[in-house]
Amino acid sequence: MTSSSSEPAATTLIDKQANSPLSIWSLSALSLATVPLSARKAPGMPSVIQSLLFSAIYGGAGYVTFVGDHENGAGIATAWCLSWSFLNARTALQSCKPVPLAMVAATSWNILVYGKKTLKANGYL
Repeated sequence: MTSSSSEPAATTLIDKQANSPLSIWSLSALSLATVPLSARKAPGMPSVIQSLLFSAIYGGAGYVTFVGDHENGAGIATAWCLSWSFLNARTALQSCKPVPLAMVAATSWNILVYGKKTLKANGYL
């Protein structure tokens, strides 16, 4: 995809990732893949409903980015990744299990990538 003329050229890896839906779609797929662990109530995992809903929301954020609305896609991704973190990061970290820790790492990466884009779009960076 090409960026519009009003957007500055993406120069860093993080800036390039923020213009692509792949990062948030990967988190969506990871969230969906954890549904069986959530169903077994594995330590550190969110509920089945949370896993399904966050997966759908992350997919929607990726779609918004995919169709070219990078700022709104980044805003949606940032808001919902922060929401997941507030709800689940503590129990995931306390469990010290690999899958919940991978979820925290992937969510944190998406907060970094899309959060930077959101802060730039709103004039804070």
